[in-house]
Amino acid sequence: MTDIILGMGEVGTTLFELLAERGFDCVGIDSDKSKCRNYSENNLIKNPDYLHICLPGELNEFNEITINWIKKISDLQVVIIHSTVQPGTTKHIQDRVEIPVLFSPVRGVHKRFLDDIKKYTKFISSDKKEISPKIKLELEKRFQKIQWMSTTKTAELAKILVDTTYYGWLINYAQITKMICDTEKIDFDEMWKFADEIHENLGNRPKMYPGIIGGHCVIPNLSLIKYDNLDIIKKINNMYKSFNDVKNYNN
Repeated sequence: MTDIILGMGEVGTTLFELLAERGFDCVGIDSDKSKCRNYSENNLIKNPDYLHICLPGELNEFNEITINWIKKISDLQVVIIHSTVQPGTTKHIQDRVEIPVLFSPVRGVHKRFLDDIKKYTKFISSDKKEISPKIKLELEKRFQKIQWMSTTKTAELAKILVDTTYYGWLINYAQITKMICDTEKIDFDEMWKFADEIHENLGNRPKMYPGIIGGHCVIPNLSLIKYDNLDIIKKINNMYKSFNDVKNYNN
């Protein structure tokens, strides 16, 4: 049986490596032909089994591309969306196809992505009431440590709110305290020593590095959820950029 990875960016490439390492036959498909693995448009995919969607979740055509590939590949058993997507996306796709469409967000730091995917529990969700024991067993073979969430929207929101957005919020507070420290001419690291023992005992005073939030996760993922209050993360990040620009200019 063959696992098909659609979208061979950082997530798709890492997932391909993980599944191949665990003994699964894999095909990698990407619009950039140089990124394709074991795939040719002229040859049929033998014994297609699982279709793993790793396309950028912000694509306007994400739903249509996914549905078209589901219909294009005969005899698929399961579809798993690993992309970070707008809440409700998986259910919308599930409502248009018969086979199970699961949502399972990835977690991990990109520079050690493969190791982190192996380390973390893979949360999986479905809007179908019953998933066959065979599928559950096959998922355990692929990801080893799995845990089920009750709905796909729960998992979609978990990825955005509990992972990337929460991380951004913590960095925002570090940015705010760093700006205050610089304005008052006191040492940021010395001040934050006050939290060390509290965090050690209670676990609720993490000190974060006050860098500028960049990359393709925290800020871009805010556009996937329509809550204006969360835009404050972007505003504080921009304020911190401007503060540093002025400070560097004056220096």
